[in-house]
Amino acid sequence: MKQNLASLGCNDMRDETTVTTQPDSFGRHWVYVTEAQVRGHAKGRFGLAIWLICLWFVAVGGLEIVLGSSASLPRLVFGAVLFLTGAGLVLRNRLAYLAALFVPMIFLIRFFSGASGYGGLLSGPAQYYDLCNALVVVGGCFYLFEGDRPNFIFRRRYRSYHAESLQK
Repeated sequence: MKQNLASLGCNDMRDETTVTTQPDSFGRHWVYVTEAQVRGHAKGRFGLAIWLICLWFVAVGGLEIVLGSSASLPRLVFGAVLFLTGAGLVLRNRLAYLAALFVPMIFLIRFFSGASGYGGLLSGPAQYYDLCNALVVVGGCFYLFEGDRPNFIFRRRYRSYHAESLQK
């Protein structure tokens, strides 16, 4: 079935480049669009949540670089990767989007490995730092993966609720 950007509020972008909907592994239908269509649409601009996620990556990446410069090389590299991920998200880099979904999970690993090593759940300032970052990571990754605007901007697709309702 043919779908256009009208369901996303984009009546002026109907053209031949719009493709048929394609279901993903969860049965959700997506309509894929071009980069020009994304940049020309109002929802193709960053919202406050995406700007905050980018700022978080840059700020925490910078902090990890500062902490890692005197502590360890892996922490320094992790900070650089976080910083570059934030900068890449601002530039709409698709590889940075992928890194934003998976690289910050190191905070979860660090938090739970630290919690299991000391016998208690929270034992010091480093644990609170990792806990706060882990909570931000879970919320940010969920929004980047499931949100309509991030999917439209970074993955160049939007969800076709019309195709899903016709399939039921």
